[in-house]
Parts: sequence; structure tokens; C-alpha cells
Amino acid sequence: MKKTEYLVSAVPKPEEKLAELSSEKVDDSRLPEFSKEVPISSRKTENSEQIQVDYEWKDDKSELIKVKTINFSKEENLDDFYRVNARDGIDSVCIKHNRATYILRKTGREIAHALNRVQTKLSSVFNRMVGYVKTVIGNYYLIAKVEGVAWSFDRRITRSNNIQHVDIDNIPESGKKKLGELISERLSEAHADNFAIGAFTMNNLLLTEDDLKFTDLRNVRVSRKRAYLVEEFKNVLSYLTSVGMIKGQDIYPCIATYVAKNENAAMEWFASKNKKKNVDLFEVASKIEQEVYC
Repeated sequence: MKKTEYLVSAVPKPEEKLAELSSEKVDDSRLPEFSKEVPISSRKTENSEQIQVDYEWKDDKSELIKVKTINFSKEENLDDFYRVNARDGIDSVCIKHNRATYILRKTGREIAHALNRVQTKLSSVFNRMVGYVKTVIGNYYLIAKVEGVAWSFDRRITRSNNIQHVDIDNIPESGKKKLGELISERLSEAHADNFAIGAFTMNNLLLTEDDLKFTDLRNVRVSRKRAYLVEEFKNVLSYLTSVGMIKGQDIYPCIATYVAKNENAAMEWFASKNKKKNVDLFEVASKIEQEVYC
């Protein structure tokens, strides 16, 4: 893979910032506070798909997120993304950068690297991952892009004008039913591509004007055990029932749709629990429904 490296001053140097001060400030020999929040140099490396920028800092002791290394898709304008006005170590934060909105979520090194390798292969039901950062103190954050206006149940990421907070209690019953069905459908699509989403709550949803996506990618895995995917589906249905998103009469239609789209997984799951052969999808769906109620 072809690599190109650039050693650049991609960010303003402290002395350049000082030149912007008024003449009254020029005679002050003390380094202004803001210059401590600017890296002193950067190195840019790129291949056919991604760009990596490594930053050097004079002062690496800060509570704010300072980027040591950032890897991102060439489609994104993140060359000058080197600091976030949020505490380093925070779990999730939403930011605006160069007129775009991004969600950063703290994760581990292995997960960041693994998801970065497969980001272009992730199902369209997931919020689009565009890269990750390593901070000066060693934390890793996944970077996902938010397209257009969106809504979320997670208050941690709804401080941006582009992501509005929504409360379950403010959703009418008809809206809850539609949302519950849509969650079930999107999970079915993810499982059809063998992606498990991990532990699910309403905070893992990003609603747009015409769609829904799973936005927390940290627990996303490729599952080779299809029966496990059905267990995950059961757990999500039970959760949606517990929070009032799906009523009893709506459970079976969701299961029927899921089984039709994930027939092999459903059959494998049924076989792992029963020795009975020659079963049809109706019996499999009925068994799943029975266990959801348990």
C-alpha cells in the first residue's frame, strides 16, 4: 500500500499566535494561556483510504482531550482536529468541527483498531464510523459522523444543535409502536449481516428524519454463532417490552419479520434447544415468542 508522509506545521505555532496580539500585549514575555492548547508540530501520513496525523505537544498535562494521533477517512475534513473542549476520559461527547457533527465514544485500543479495519464493511444500520483518536494520556475514542439533524435519548450527546434530546415519555403510543417495529427491523438487518450489537438500551439509537441507526459501535461484533444472534434479538424484544416500546400484541409480528429475514439463524437456534426435526418457521417463531414472555 502506498504511503505518503508530510512533516508540516498544520497548526499555528505559539509565536504566530503571539503576533496576533495587540501591541500592548507584545511586550508581555509570559506565554499566553491559549498557546498551551496548540500542538507544536504534526506529521501527516496517508494511504489510499485513510489519513493519519500525529501531533506533538509542549504541554501534555491537561484535563482536556488533546489528540496524540488521529486516523480518519479521506472523505472527512479532520486534518486540523487536535483538541476537544471536554475532559479526557469522558465516556461520550458530541462536537462540531468544520461544519460537521461527530460523536466521540471512549473505547479500548484493540476495539478502536479492529473497528477501524472494518469500518467500510459495517452494515448501513450503524452510525457511520470515520476514524478514531488516541489522546496524549493514552485514551482512545471512536469517531462517528452524524448526517443532518438527528434525535437521541442519550443526554450526553444532545448538547449539539444538530442532535436534539427526545424523552420516551413524550412519545405517543402510536409513535412508540412504530419505533419499536423499526428497531426490530434494523436489528434484523444487522443480524442478516452477522453483526451483533451487544448490550442494548434506547441510548444506542440515533433517530433521523426518515431512519434509525445504532450509534454506539463499541460492542459491535461479527458473530459466527447464529443462535447467539437470535438470543440477542430475544433480549432486545424483552427490553423494548419493559420500557413500553412494544406491547404484547406487537411482539409476534416483529418475530415473524425477523425469522423470515434470518431463517437460517432461527433454525439453528431452534435446533440448539430441540431435537425435533422437520419444523416450520411458524413453530420456530412461536418458540421465540414463548421465551420472550418468560
